[in-house]
Amino acid sequence: MTMLLVIFLLAFSSPAYSIGPTTSTSFTPKDNILIDCGAENAPTLPDGRQFKSDPQANSFLQANDDYKVTAGDDPELPSPIYKTARIFIQEAEYSFHLAHPGYHWVRLHFYPVKNDVFDLQKATFSVNTNAYVLLHSFNVNNTDKPILKEYLINANESPLTLFFIPLKNSAAFINAIEVVSAPDNLIFDTGSALFPVADFSGLTSYGIQPVYRLNNGGPLITSSNDTLGRIWESDEPFLANKNLAKSVSVATNAIKFPTDTPTISPLVAPQSVYASATEMGDAGVNQPNFNVSWKFDVDTSFSYLVRLHFCDIVSIGLNELYFNVYINGKMAISNLDLSAITGALSTPYYKDIVVNATLMSEGLSVQVGPAKAEGGNANAIVNGIEVMKLSNSVNSLDGEFGVDGRKVGGSNRGTVAAVGFAMMFGAFVGLGAMVIKWHKRPQDWQKRNSFSSWLLPLHAGDTSFTGSKSSMYSSTMGLGRFFSFAELQEATKNFDSKAIIGVGGFAINPQLPREQVNLADWAMQWKRKGLLDKIIDPLLVGNINPESMKKFAEAAEKCLADYGVDRPSMGDVLWNLEYALQLQEAFTQGKAEDENEAKSTPASSTPSTNSDDPDTPPPVDTHIPQPVVNNIHPAEAPPVIDDHSGTAMFAQFSDLNGR
Repeated sequence: MTMLLVIFLLAFSSPAYSIGPTTSTSFTPKDNILIDCGAENAPTLPDGRQFKSDPQANSFLQANDDYKVTAGDDPELPSPIYKTARIFIQEAEYSFHLAHPGYHWVRLHFYPVKNDVFDLQKATFSVNTNAYVLLHSFNVNNTDKPILKEYLINANESPLTLFFIPLKNSAAFINAIEVVSAPDNLIFDTGSALFPVADFSGLTSYGIQPVYRLNNGGPLITSSNDTLGRIWESDEPFLANKNLAKSVSVATNAIKFPTDTPTISPLVAPQSVYASATEMGDAGVNQPNFNVSWKFDVDTSFSYLVRLHFCDIVSIGLNELYFNVYINGKMAISNLDLSAITGALSTPYYKDIVVNATLMSEGLSVQVGPAKAEGGNANAIVNGIEVMKLSNSVNSLDGEFGVDGRKVGGSNRGTVAAVGFAMMFGAFVGLGAMVIKWHKRPQDWQKRNSFSSWLLPLHAGDTSFTGSKSSMYSSTMGLGRFFSFAELQEATKNFDSKAIIGVGGFAINPQLPREQVNLADWAMQWKRKGLLDKIIDPLLVGNINPESMKKFAEAAEKCLADYGVDRPSMGDVLWNLEYALQLQEAFTQGKAEDENEAKSTPASSTPSTNSDDPDTPPPVDTHIPQPVVNNIHPAEAPPVIDDHSGTAMFAQFSDLNGR
């Protein structure tokens, strides 16, 4: 993205890469190369940064046909680095020997300085590094405003070289160059893919171009107030409907970065980003079924890394804020509970989500809305949004061509692939027709209308078998009906492996939110919120004893402990389940007795004698049946003794009829 307005504030900034009044972590870049191209003297900007002059940076440049140009006094220029420029008629390169490999900021400054050599508003050129295409057929589009192009390159080889390649009969130019080290942990190798829901790895192998960097709910943050010299814009211009959102902020000293998570620090985003947020404008309405949306104009042929910054500065207590995050209409984060993640309020957290180019047909949008969890506030917040373009399959950040001339989905390969696909599709259609015709013929086992004469009867225990299929029976030993081999063959479609239980039909639904893919984890999450009764089967509502359900959930939670030593023994599990069962049976029996008593007692019956005297006990109903456990009356249920232990077993073992 071209950042135009923010450049004008560079002249009014304080020193970059220094700690502002609200930060607590400093960063000293091992490589800090700043060049004012075309300048005879080394300028010092009002923010304290000192750029090298052209003579001082002469060792970095290799060029044959180039010119230095200087603009006249222009009070509207935001910075002295835009007063001079270098113009290249032929290919030129800047090479930088790096003191430390890894991520580096590469910032290119452009301004079409008026001169007698070339009309820079018509200049068209490309800029490459050793491995990545940064700009392809770039021009300033007749603008008279400064343009900043920013990149984050993982430079593992030295030197890092910038190639300026003018188009035929055109020219290339540059006003200023910045090559500055970035923290190694600014971008991690892993993230989350938007769709299908999965982990994404390999981020460090991509070239990155920051396109948008928003300070939600807050003002513009200049490079002087960011430890890494970044610029954060206000999110207001990107809101789809400003009436649905409102800004909220707290003092920056209220933001507390976690001490046990060094990856979340002011190097990721300054405190001022987390001290402000955009929240739902009508969070207290009766039907808060709306989302706050941000829309971004992006190149839809690329994938993007979306980094979302969160910090709960709106809640009074923990576990009050639950909300969903959507990207391009798909669930990105389901039922986000910042309290469960950070364990405290006003504590920063961020999430990296990769959006594939196949999902970018209509641009990029980010939405937040309240989750459907009861017990929390109907609200949603975002503190900051970063949108970063990822290089494509040929390592380009602009256009279809790579440094080596390769093209994304070249036309020749596309034609060959299309022809090959058509031939393969035709072959599969023909083969499929043959297979269908073959399978439609009746099988040998289907042609049989009666038992084969050689089939022998199956005997088990005291059974009888006659020649008639309908007269086959067994004795009163409890054995079931005998099935012939032909019947089994018919029922299993000749023992088709697809009919075996456990084959096919079992899969993880990738469209489900990540938290619901594992049902056990999802249920435990609701239990910790005290809302387990909200996700049980609707048929159980009102029919299950809350204490029984609580005991069952506690037993399940213990079985899901991370370490084996923390999990209960099988005996303890059975004891807990037996106890939960007894609670439920007592609850069910008591409920049934109450219903029967209500039906048997007319509404006009004689009033009870103790209705006016609370100390008088209710009359005893001698017809109430005695409690029954496992369908066995207490008087009829002798203790079951294990021959090995000599102890009474659980009722589950004494009654083996199953449930």
